Amino acid sequence: MEQNNLPTYTRSTFPKCEHLKSKSRIEQMFKKGQSVFCFPYKVYYTLSDDLTTAPIPPQVLFSVSKRTFKNASDRNRVKRQLKEAYRLNKNILNIENPQKSIEAISFVYVSKKKEPYNFLERKMKASLYRLVDQYIEKEEVE
Repeated sequence: MEQNNLPTYTRSTFPKCEHLKSKSRIEQMFKKGQSVFCFPYKVYYTLSDDLTTAPIPPQVLFSVSKRTFKNASDRNRVKRQLKEAYRLNKNILNIENPQKSIEAISFVYVSKKKEPYNFLERKMKASLYRLVDQYIEKEEVE
């Protein structure tokens, strides 16, 4: 039996190829990308016109403020919870026959306190749905 190692929306995985690590892409996303706010996340994203070169699913970055959470263990715990919530719900981003595709996404955690996981997952779903709604609106306008 052949194993399929390609990342897809149907598999609930978060492999390295889906991690956003390119410094230039990150800078471009924060400068030219759009954003959506859904407490406790501020979500930045960039769209790609070329469907053949855009990664599917998009590359993702998770950021937690060092100023808010002084201990690295606290920051890492929040990031781990965010990654898990995204991994389980990334299939929300699967859009049929898109004109553009979402190239990169950044989730910036803006809350001042550690939230319980079920709250984070519920808000992750809400922010992904809001991202898709805004993406579809932009697609219809163009």
